[in-house]
Amino acid sequence: MIFVGISMALIAWLLISGMEGKREPATLSPMSGSAGAGAVLVIGGTKATGLVIVKLLRARGDEVVVLARPASDASAAEATGARIVRGDALNPADMTVALSGGHFRAIVSTLGAANVKGPRPDFDGNRNAVDAARMAGVSRFVMVSVIGAGDSLAASPWIARRFLKAVIFEKTKAEDYLKTSGLDYTIIRPGGLLDKEAQGTAYLTEDTGSMSWIRRADLAILTVQALDDPRAIGKVYHAFDPGRTRFWSIPMN
Repeated sequence: MIFVGISMALIAWLLISGMEGKREPATLSPMSGSAGAGAVLVIGGTKATGLVIVKLLRARGDEVVVLARPASDASAAEATGARIVRGDALNPADMTVALSGGHFRAIVSTLGAANVKGPRPDFDGNRNAVDAARMAGVSRFVMVSVIGAGDSLAASPWIARRFLKAVIFEKTKAEDYLKTSGLDYTIIRPGGLLDKEAQGTAYLTEDTGSMSWIRRADLAILTVQALDDPRAIGKVYHAFDPGRTRFWSIPMN
């Protein structure tokens, strides 16, 4: 009977965990279909969400530079027409080189790593990018962080707080550093990430108590949307998909 009771409690928890209603969407214009004036440096643009951001920007004609580590495969980003600069965000000199030789209007950073010993890109890489932006006179900076960082720890599922403790800590430091940098920042916090095509149901919200899973492609669209809109400057958003708030919904989405 004890086993049955535990099993029923677990099933009930899975059904209701993460259950949330809709959150108030941020007041922003849809992602523009036109290129902006000036290049965008994308850090973390060789794969995952960063690569999708590169593809979106290039598809509408933006000049894009991607900082790629020497050993990384940058062929997918290069195929879009983005200019590849080899270097490591953990090396301040490489950041300076990446921002030389062009007029940049913004930096978009999707830097992060789950298991790293020593300096971490989550903080150290983002700190170097922020410092390089200030030195180069690039005022706009969009950072993709994580739900759990800053004032959103309670919104993160307990399993994420346990296994991503180091990531959340480093992302919090990076957010704080960016906020006090004097740059025109926007911070976007996603929850769990899914590798499927965009569906268009997600949106940005200033409700930092919200939590959902989100498709990387949708997150990329929301990131470019925030980049385009000056109303996003100085804001911290959660990327929220009201149809993906329950654990059992993940396999179906």
